[in-house]
Amino acid sequence: MAGVVAAPAVDNPTASSPGSATLPVRGPERARPLRRLTRAVPTAQALRKVPPARRVLAVVVVLAATLSAHGGSVSAAAAGSLASPGAATVARSATATGAVAAPGSPTAAGPGPAAVAPANLGAQPGVAPVDQVPVAPPQVRATAVILADEATGQVLFERNAGSARAMASTTKVMTALLALERLDERKVVVIGSGPPKVREESLALRQGERLTVRQLLLGLMLKSANDAGVALAEAVDGSEAAFIRRMNRKAAALRLSATHYVTPYGLDRPGHQTSARDLARLWEVAMRRADFRALVATKAARLPGGPLSLRRFVTTNQLLGSYRWTVGGKTGFTNRAGRCLVASASRGGRRLVAVALGSPNAFPDVQALFEYGFSKFVRVRLAQRGQAVSATSGGPATLQVDTDADAVVRLDRLDEVRLALPEGVTTGTTSAWLTGGGRPLVRVRLAPLPAGGAGPTSTLPPPPTVSSVAPSTTGPGVATGAGGPLATTLSADATVKPWPVPPGAPAPTIDPFLRRGPP
Repeated sequence: MAGVVAAPAVDNPTASSPGSATLPVRGPERARPLRRLTRAVPTAQALRKVPPARRVLAVVVVLAATLSAHGGSVSAAAAGSLASPGAATVARSATATGAVAAPGSPTAAGPGPAAVAPANLGAQPGVAPVDQVPVAPPQVRATAVILADEATGQVLFERNAGSARAMASTTKVMTALLALERLDERKVVVIGSGPPKVREESLALRQGERLTVRQLLLGLMLKSANDAGVALAEAVDGSEAAFIRRMNRKAAALRLSATHYVTPYGLDRPGHQTSARDLARLWEVAMRRADFRALVATKAARLPGGPLSLRRFVTTNQLLGSYRWTVGGKTGFTNRAGRCLVASASRGGRRLVAVALGSPNAFPDVQALFEYGFSKFVRVRLAQRGQAVSATSGGPATLQVDTDADAVVRLDRLDEVRLALPEGVTTGTTSAWLTGGGRPLVRVRLAPLPAGGAGPTSTLPPPPTVSSVAPSTTGPGVATGAGGPLATTLSADATVKPWPVPPGAPAPTIDPFLRRGPP
C-alpha cells in the first residue's frame, strides 16, 4: 500500500483504525491495545527502568496513540521515520514513484481524503504503471437517468435515457425558457380567468391580480405553481393552447425526439412525455441564459398576495441547501411520473447536468450521479495540433492532428484510449474518433503531414509537469514530464497516452446539444 512503511519486525508500532491502534509483539501473545501499553509506563520513575532503545520506542508509541485518538489516524510514513531511518527512505521512495494513497489516508504528500498523488505511466524511466481500480457505477434507483458534461456534451452515465416517460413539473423548464425568450421580466401581467382554474400546486392567483413576469417565474420554478405556468402561457401567446403549440415547435427545433407537451405545467395527461436525454438537452440550452441560471439558483422568494399579505415560499429543489456544488435545478412529481429532477452542479471548473425520472427519491439519485461524475472522471489532452499520426502501429507518419483534442475520460479507462482511423485512410484530410473503453470520446481532424515534417502546432504551451498542474486536471494514469503529446506519434488502434490539459485551454465543444447517442 502506497505511503505505508513498516519498521523492523522487532519493534514496529503501527496504527490501525482510528482510536484502536494496536502494537504487534513477538511470540504467541496477541496484539494489545495501545492504551494498555501507555498504562504500563505511567511515571518518569517507571520509564527510567526501561532500556534506552525501548524507552524511545515507548515515547513514540504513546505519542502515536495520542495523535490517533485526536486526529483519527497517524501518518505511517512519519511514524516510520521516527522508528527507523531506513523506513523514512522507503517512504520518500514510495512518494517519488507516484504511488497512490488509499482514500482517506494521510500521507507525506498532504492530509485528508482530497490529497491524491497522481500516478506516473512511464514518463520517468523505470517507473511501472499503476493498476487502475475498476470504477463502480453510481447507485441510483430512478427508472431513467443520464449524467453529462455540460461543456462537452459527453454522456458519462445513462440508463433508459432515451425512453419516453411522464415528466411532471420538469415541464416548466420549457415554459420558463420560452417566457424568458418572449417577455421582458419587468412586464406586468394581468391574471385572466384561466390560471385560477388550475388545480394542484399553485400561487392561488386571483383573476385581475397584477404580477410581473419575474414574479410569476419565481412562482413557477421555485414553488412549482401550475397557475403561474398558465398565466405565463397566456402572456406569451394569448392562450394556453397556442403556447403549447409553441412548446412543441421548440422541442422539434432542439431535436427533442421523445418529447411532446400537452400542458405548460406538467400534470399527467396522455401523450405528455419526455426522455431523460431530451430533458438534459433542454436544460443545457436553458442554462446558457444568465437570467435562467439566476432563476433556478434562487432559494426563496416573497410575492405580493394581497393588500396586507405576502406569498412566501422556498425552492422545492432540496439540493440547493444540501449539496454545496448545486447550481440549480427543477423538481417534479405526479403519481405517474414519480419523483423527477433535472439539475446542474459545478466543481473544479467542470459543470455537470443530471436527470432522474421515475425515482422514489430523486435527490440522492442526482447527488450520486454528480459525485460519480466529479470523482471518477478527469479532463485530459489526448491529441495536440501538429502531432504526427501513423496509419499503422510502428509505421511511418503520414498525417498530423489539425486541432487540439481534449475529453473527459473515466479514470479506469485512461489506459484504454485509442485512435480509430477510417479503414484504408493513410493520407489526405479526414477525421477520426478517439475512443475510450469502446465509447467515442472526441472527433479529431487530420491533415496531410508536410514533406518537411509537422506543420503549425498548438499555440498553447506544452503540458507542464505534474507538480504544476492542479489536482482536477490530473489523476491516476495521466502521463507527466516534459514533451507533451507533440513528443509522441499517434498510431491507429494503439494506446493513446493522456496528458494534463495546459492551463488556459478552453473547454472543448464536442456535442453542445447532447445529440450523440451511445454507440
